[in-house]
Amino acid sequence: MLLLAAVAVLARMTPDPRRDVMVYQVAMVDALSGVSIGDRWTVWVGPESEGSFDSEAEAVTFATQLAADHGRPAWLVRDDGGTVAL
Repeated sequence: MLLLAAVAVLARMTPDPRRDVMVYQVAMVDALSGVSIGDRWTVWVGPESEGSFDSEAEAVTFATQLAADHGRPAWLVRDDGGTVAL
């Protein structure tokens, strides 16, 4: 019985973008010139966008509060595609 509980916890150590709170870094590019205009961080709960932020710190703060409010895990998606639990 103890083994099954441990397996269930380990299975949830990966993000589920369909239901979790996710923070993504987005590279902004000028549509006309193609020049980079900086990065933004977007926060999503499942398929719903919850906001866009100028800094990673702002996005992470908002996401962790949102996750607590919804009772869901929160994740930061790195620009290389890796994820970090918040």
